[in-house]
Amino acid sequence: MAAGVGCAALAACGSAPAPRPGHVTTPSKVSQVLASTHKTQTSTETRRLIDLVTVPAGASPLTTAPEMLRGPAMGAQMSASLVDTSRLWRVPMTMGQSATWLAAHAPRGLTATGSGNSTTGSVVTSMGWSYADDRRSTAWQNAMLDIGIAPDGVNGSVWRADGIALWMDPTPATAPVGGRRLAVTVAGGCPGSDRGAINVTRGPATSLLPAGSPTAGLICSYNGLNGAASALRSQARLGTAQAGRLARSATAIDLAHTDGGVTSCPMDDGSVTVIALIYADGRDASLWANETGCRSVSNGTIDADDYSSVFNFVTAAAALLPR
Repeated sequence: MAAGVGCAALAACGSAPAPRPGHVTTPSKVSQVLASTHKTQTSTETRRLIDLVTVPAGASPLTTAPEMLRGPAMGAQMSASLVDTSRLWRVPMTMGQSATWLAAHAPRGLTATGSGNSTTGSVVTSMGWSYADDRRSTAWQNAMLDIGIAPDGVNGSVWRADGIALWMDPTPATAPVGGRRLAVTVAGGCPGSDRGAINVTRGPATSLLPAGSPTAGLICSYNGLNGAASALRSQARLGTAQAGRLARSATAIDLAHTDGGVTSCPMDDGSVTVIALIYADGRDASLWANETGCRSVSNGTIDADDYSSVFNFVTAAAALLPR
């Protein structure tokens, strides 16, 4: 998500619970099958990551982790989507020798992302490294390999490797219920303020927009808490071609998501863009886009927050507004 320069007046930033409701729409049979496939592919990815670890000669597998390696060396996000596959070895090297070996035999194809250690007083009791898989997948995200090393006696150490990834739930996340809804239509024009509103009126439950191509559109951009709070900042009417392009950008947004967890978001000043569309048969549709913070798009019934596709949609809408 686009990084803010800082926390502007009356804006919020930092780590916060991921903007997800406590439930999701009832999954269809197709979604259930796809979810099972995503889980299987994610498990395969975590095992692949562990297979990238090169352990020294003489290493022997273990079944029980020492106290200092009870979990992934660099920690793991608490999420219902988390898949963590681990493996343990006893290695005939001291912890320092093991660290030197690992530096010379880093996992191939991964990007080193961090390291750390735990100490008791001045004594190092464990060391850890993390590596990221930069490949993209529709089945999983945030794939990581963690390697932890702890001492075992005078001349030995224990290694723990964790392949970690979050599987993607294909069932769209539902928007929070309740709260004031902003009713925006192409015919009715932009309300002068979005004060007190949290979303638009309810739309489809399985897609952000109805099927088909719109014939016209309307963009309403609102200030957040900064400036003239909640006031209409800018607006634009769209012809058939512009409305169609914007609708296609919206339908390209990935509705898959992880379940639960904590997300770190940049500055959020509450600014919002609302898009209204009208179709040839008279159907109205509208979308609520959070411009900053944990950017997301909602039709009042379901939410989407895939970073890249939401960013593309918000950028496409902003480009159609007068400068």
